[in-house]
Amino acid sequence: MAVSSLIGPLEEISFYGHPIAYLAPSVYGHPQALTLHFQHYSEKMTIALAVDPNVIPDPHQLCDDLQESLKLIKDAVLKEELIKDVV
Repeated sequence: MAVSSLIGPLEEISFYGHPIAYLAPSVYGHPQALTLHFQHYSEKMTIALAVDPNVIPDPHQLCDDLQESLKLIKDAVLKEELIKDVV
């Protein structure tokens, strides 16, 4: 498995006058069965996922599970911040 985390530009950028909505880095030809790229760009987080279908037969389920896990993490952080604000 390979996981990368690269900070992107803090402000929106353009390419030949065309605004870039998001950045999604990736790699090709690597031997890993699972690659996750987390890219922060202009106050947004993009997650690019690459899988080997011979190892991970249902990548859509993996995406659903990742989405649910990130939601649980976000809810836990927000709950902790709420508790700190009350105390």
